[in-house]
Amino acid sequence: MLAILVLAIMMSLVYGVVTSTVQAAHRVEEITLGTEIGPSILTRIREDLEAAFLPGKDVDAFVGFDRKGNGGDRDRLDFVSAVMGYGSEREGEEPLFHGVNEVGYQVKDSQRNPNAAILYRREDPFVDAEPLKGGRLTELYDRVRHFSLEFWDGETWRPEWSSKKEKNSLPRAVKIELKILVDEREEKDVEKVYATIVTFTK
Repeated sequence: MLAILVLAIMMSLVYGVVTSTVQAAHRVEEITLGTEIGPSILTRIREDLEAAFLPGKDVDAFVGFDRKGNGGDRDRLDFVSAVMGYGSEREGEEPLFHGVNEVGYQVKDSQRNPNAAILYRREDPFVDAEPLKGGRLTELYDRVRHFSLEFWDGETWRPEWSSKKEKNSLPRAVKIELKILVDEREEKDVEKVYATIVTFTK
C-alpha cells in the first residue's frame, strides 16, 4: 500500500510538470505567432510588389482600390508580378513552375468574427486578357482589422491607382499599413500595427 501511495504521488508530480511544460510551450508559440505574423505578411507583399511590372499598354495591369469596412480600411491591390509561382493555368493540367503571375491582395469580412476580416492573396499563373480577375485565393490571416494602401505619384499620396489611367505607369511607391488582432496574453486580443513602404525604380 505504501509503495502504491508513493507511486501515485510521483505520478501526480510528473503529470503536473508535463502539463505546465505543455501550457508554457503553447503560450510561447502564441506569443511568437503574434510577433511574427505581421512582418511575415508584409514581407510576402513586398516580395510580390518588388517584382511588379507592366506587360503592355492595352491592359490595366496595376490597380489599387480604396475600400472601407467595419472598423477600418479594406483596400485591394491587383497587379502583374515576375515572382516565381507554382500551379496550372487551367484545371486538370499538370502544375508547373512559372515566373510571371497575376497577383492580388484583398480583404473580406469574416463570418466567424464580426470585429475582424480575412486577408487573402490571389495568384493566377501567367497573364491573360484580364489580369485583375481569376486565380486562386489563399487565406493569409483571419483577424485583420485594417488593411490600407496608398500610392505615391511623386508629389502626393493617393488612395487609388490605375496604371492605364496613369499613362501606363507604376506609382513611385506603395505604402502598406496592416492592423491585426493577436491572442497574446490571458486570452485577450491585442491590436498590432505594422507598416512598410515599397518603392519602384523608373
